Amino acid sequence: MAPEQVNELLSSQKSSDGLQIALHPLPLLEISDHITRSFQRRHKGAIIGALLGQQNGRQITIEYSFTIGATKSKDGKYHTDPESFIARLDQMRDVHKDPPLDIVGWYTLVPKTGPSSDHLPIHNEILERYNESAILLGFHIEDILADPKPGNPLPITIYESNYEAEDVAGKDAQCQGQGEDQQMKDSDTKMVLRFRELPYSTETGEAEMIAMQYIREGAAHATREGGGGGSAKTAAGKNTKGKKPESGAAAPVDQDANLNKDELEQISALQTKANAIKMMRDRIGLLIAYLERLDPAYISGTSHPITEPADGSGEYLPPSQTILRQIQALVTNIELVTPARQDELEKEMLRETNDVKLVGLLKDVLASVSDMRDVGRKFAIVEGGRTANKRGQAGITLGGGDRQASSLVGDLHTH
Repeated sequence: MAPEQVNELLSSQKSSDGLQIALHPLPLLEISDHITRSFQRRHKGAIIGALLGQQNGRQITIEYSFTIGATKSKDGKYHTDPESFIARLDQMRDVHKDPPLDIVGWYTLVPKTGPSSDHLPIHNEILERYNESAILLGFHIEDILADPKPGNPLPITIYESNYEAEDVAGKDAQCQGQGEDQQMKDSDTKMVLRFRELPYSTETGEAEMIAMQYIREGAAHATREGGGGGSAKTAAGKNTKGKKPESGAAAPVDQDANLNKDELEQISALQTKANAIKMMRDRIGLLIAYLERLDPAYISGTSHPITEPADGSGEYLPPSQTILRQIQALVTNIELVTPARQDELEKEMLRETNDVKLVGLLKDVLASVSDMRDVGRKFAIVEGGRTANKRGQAGITLGGGDRQASSLVGDLHTH
């Protein structure tokens, strides 16, 4: 077995006491998005970005991040683009003024063995130009490509850098050999930049929790909004092979075309619950299958537990006390999930449901009374107008009759 190579850039000393790193979720989203886009576009350059946060003494927060353009020099090393870097940094400072955020470090892809000499040029630039105590967030892409599993720790490591003294003369003497006599010389030391791993914790603010919830809901129904129609059109386009499709052919109908955003979110939530129920059913079936494969004599308690099957046929499984204890604990905790008095709970739920419906009915009744009052007011106005018109017409009729009667009386006096 070959000896494991030691990374000379990693320090053997422990990290500084009291240094606390608080990592927020938004930088992780930006970093993962940056790496995913770079891999999808087959980007062959360096993947680097800046970390924004606050530094108060020994406390450092990583709250935001943004990408950095990199240029490759003649010696094959990557360096930052100062113009675009400073312009983007000024924009981020203008946006994040309260509280004021500044550069606390940078991120890039780092192997599990630690930083290499390829990372030193950019790290030295950031130390000299922006922050003399900048940290490095290394993203381990091999953990994602190997076998990602839910519950695994984050594939990142945070490093701090310090200059340490290295005894060059003693190192050369050790390389030359220990059997020869060496001339006594004063120790020649030089300062070497080394990295040390830092512990970190994750923190989430209220605004970040709302953003994460919105992103989760958006990702849940993103495939439903753009999945079915596009794939069907692409498949139809491939099958035609450049020929024009027949006009009489019926186009595929998207069942979700007439659904709004709220309905799509409800469908996605139901689909998530259905997947969870399916997973629970599969796991319960696995437990039942395990219990059915146990020796009936052991289940009935007439025999002692055996660690291996009696024969090589594998008809019965060996009982595991750990698994059986976990199953017993699960069965015991079911009573905590399902209340003992289910009838009373159903009555209480029915009573609360009726109360809610009664409040809704009272609201509808009050709204109807208000509408009826408005109708009565408008009806009274219309009837009042009609009555006034009738009275006006009656007055005109009576005035014409009096004038006619007076003319008749004059005629009588004339005769």
